[in-house]
Amino acid sequence: MLASILLDGLGLGAIYAFIALGYTMVYGIIRLINFAHGEFFMVGGFVGWFVLRDSRIDELPLPQPLPLVLAILAALAAAGLAAGLLAIVTERLAYRPVRHAGRIAALLTAVGVSFFLQNLAIQVWGAGARAYPEPSVWVDVDDVPSPADANYRQRGELAAVLREGEPVTSERRAELKAAGVERVARPTGITKEGKQGFVLVLLVLLAPVLWFLVQRTRMGRAMRAVSEDPDAAQLMGINLDRVVAWTFFLGAVLAGIGGVAFCSTYGSVKPLTGWIPGLKAFIAAVIGGIGSIPGALVGGLLLGVAEFGLPWLLEQAGWSEAKAFQDALAYVFLIVVLLVRPTGLLGQPLREKV
Repeated sequence: MLASILLDGLGLGAIYAFIALGYTMVYGIIRLINFAHGEFFMVGGFVGWFVLRDSRIDELPLPQPLPLVLAILAALAAAGLAAGLLAIVTERLAYRPVRHAGRIAALLTAVGVSFFLQNLAIQVWGAGARAYPEPSVWVDVDDVPSPADANYRQRGELAAVLREGEPVTSERRAELKAAGVERVARPTGITKEGKQGFVLVLLVLLAPVLWFLVQRTRMGRAMRAVSEDPDAAQLMGINLDRVVAWTFFLGAVLAGIGGVAFCSTYGSVKPLTGWIPGLKAFIAAVIGGIGSIPGALVGGLLLGVAEFGLPWLLEQAGWSEAKAFQDALAYVFLIVVLLVRPTGLLGQPLREKV
């Protein structure tokens, strides 16, 4: 039981970390809380949904499970790229004009952009949730065992379902071929726990890449210079607009990847998918220390574990309704951390100038 709670918490916390990284990087550069960041996460989820459903990459005649791996990588890459490009456009059209107008104007703009993107997504995709495609491998109809648990689709659309345990007889195979279906998509049976493990592995793999980009590349050094002193960085020849756009892009790429991971793990995507995870990720960034990249990682993982662990501990203590207050307990955890560390766990002490 405890191991399951820990895995649930770390899996969700890894997704919070993906989003929190974008919050903290943008804040570190221009001191803006980008409340539209959750919508980049949502757009990534929708783009991944389209790729997994319609690309047919998983149907490539390659040794299994290579087509499935390629399909997942394509979904992650497309989601990250789409979210990143949307972030660049958003920064250029919405945030850059109010960059020097004061924090209140920038904050209100961020909230407005968030609501705009949510409602635009509702107009484009509808308000309802869409089931996320399950990971599957494709085999020839003749190779399907009997009985089988499989579904098949044609040109990316779900054509029919072979019910669990339904015998795939020679007559049934003939019917499928007569309908133009040559191959069958068999669900891989990857469990929710397996998907959560994949998210954790993905975070472990991408965190060093992010560290390298920030610490060892020319643009990363420019980001750190702007974070320390924007005016001095500009006097040294650093293009502030380019650095800010790159920061938005990089943070949104991570959010888009997190969107695919979240929607695949929890089974659906909708226009409001990014709202609650976005708020929770902001909490995670504050817990870790807003502006600190390691803090965003630590804060995300801690918040995920706390979100599952605190209700369980309270239930063990006799409060049977603790699970219903899971979201509220996340905010309680934030308050407790800030009472102990007002700047977050890894945040820098505030420096006052007189």
